Amino acid sequence: MSQSQYLDSIEEIISDKTCEFENTDIEVKDEEKIPLGNFKMDTWLKIPDVICIFVDIRGSTKLSATKHDKSTASTYELFTGTAVKIFHEFGASYIDIKGDGVFALFNRGEVFIAIAAAISFKTFVSEKFITLIKAKMPNLDIGVHMGIDQKTVLVKQVGLRDDESRDSRKNEVWAGKPISMAAKLAAKSKDNELWVSERFFNSLNNEELLMKSCGCTNGQESNIKIDLWQETDLFNDDNFDFDKAFILKSIWCNKHGKEWCEKIINLDNE
Repeated sequence: MSQSQYLDSIEEIISDKTCEFENTDIEVKDEEKIPLGNFKMDTWLKIPDVICIFVDIRGSTKLSATKHDKSTASTYELFTGTAVKIFHEFGASYIDIKGDGVFALFNRGEVFIAIAAAISFKTFVSEKFITLIKAKMPNLDIGVHMGIDQKTVLVKQVGLRDDESRDSRKNEVWAGKPISMAAKLAAKSKDNELWVSERFFNSLNNEELLMKSCGCTNGQESNIKIDLWQETDLFNDDNFDFDKAFILKSIWCNKHGKEWCEKIINLDNE
């Protein structure tokens, strides 16, 4: 009886994929924008300067599907459901859910739309999400992480081709920095913070609508406009391929938020 490390079927899979790796010349096609649901199984696409917003729930490990199934389910529904719908409303080209996290991808010409989407979700988190969850589960220490990065990606749909006898077993693989960097930036953030990479921050071009406040303090208008971003050094942090990040703590003003958001979105059309 021959000895093998794997089942015969598994041995065949590994052999085939190893042969493919060693002998196949991978095709990579340049693409200007994220394709909308048109991923080919046999082609990697290279898309420049994709923007990724990554959000997830801080303290989600304290949620229990065993002991508190209904409250846990409603928390995930509120967080992920709202994130997906907000990012969709802002026109994200791709949205995916990873555990308790959501990431949304925007094209390089949608820098201001992307930041407006992120601030809108950040405002929901500060004004609604944390308040609602703590009202239902006052002893639960829960919050939100948020991060944004921007860089070129490779993408391909990987898995099995559609089979009528079972569910689809394929999904997009996004290779490159922006998703992982956005997730790592998010992990550093606190509840009232949005962390963005230096390269994404530079794409904002020091636009005053995003650099300075509207002047309101606790709903009271004034002429004093404060700087909105705090710079932080990441030079010695090997987790990142950039040296600085920038932190935004503010949310949409309850008096000027809608106006500011509309103006910022329109910057991508100028």
